[in-house]
Amino acid sequence: MKKNELTYEEALRKLETLVDGFEKNTLDIDSLGERLQEARALLKFCKDRLRKVEKDITKILDHEQE
Repeated sequence: MKKNELTYEEALRKLETLVDGFEKNTLDIDSLGERLQEARALLKFCKDRLRKVEKDITKILDHEQE
């Protein structure tokens, strides 16, 4: 993994912080659109990472059953 590459856990923490800000209405209105785009990108990153891990696990389990 590259030094500056975001981990799943870091992305999830950032996403949770943003969601908390949305829910509590504590985000600055001027940065709301930017924060929404950031949340969207983090959500995509997390979903992609989970899909990759699921695919890898399935491949390993399928290989073990052969």
